[in-house]
Amino acid sequence: MALSWNHNAHYHGLLLDRVPRPCARALDVGCGDGRFARLLAGRAGQVDAIDPDPRMVDAARRRTPARLDVRFTKAALGEIDLEPGAYGFVSAISSLHHLPAAEFGDALRRLEAALAPGGVLAVLGLYREETANDRAASGAALLPQWAMGGALAAGRALTGVPDPAEPGMPVAEPEMGLRRIAAEAGAVLPGVRVRRLLFWRYCLFYTRP
Repeated sequence: MALSWNHNAHYHGLLLDRVPRPCARALDVGCGDGRFARLLAGRAGQVDAIDPDPRMVDAARRRTPARLDVRFTKAALGEIDLEPGAYGFVSAISSLHHLPAAEFGDALRRLEAALAPGGVLAVLGLYREETANDRAASGAALLPQWAMGGALAAGRALTGVPDPAEPGMPVAEPEMGLRRIAAEAGAVLPGVRVRRLLFWRYCLFYTRP
């Protein structure tokens, strides 16, 4: 197990599998320290990555080798003009829940408009726990969470490898439950697929006709 594992990184492969081939250009929304954007650069010719936090953008630039064609911009989704139909792949990992719930549908519309025909929108998000199924999923995640956390701590202690997480990574509690997320996404993106995942996450996939 990689010592840089975390709940989001656990699903990076799931999202990367959805990148169309070929993909000339991709967008990562809420890129944080740029970890997924760097992986995405291996599947797309050019990656645009945005984040509203200047500390995260600075960290992403420091950690990204010059050989990777990743362009980091300090900007919130609502502050940047996205070129219509420009991207073969758009990702948003644990970022849309930082927006007010009332802006969720509009954010999906903006991201859909930035997709080229056949382009894929991939969202990995957090949802608010509301139902018995939510609580059951949370309970099921506890044992693997404890096991992985213990293994990571032991591995770092033995190897001296520090926790790679960037200090000060912004966090926010999700306002929307999974039912509302699925309903609003379905109203905006016909044919979208929303699925509950382990580790308090959901995935949303949509392909533009």
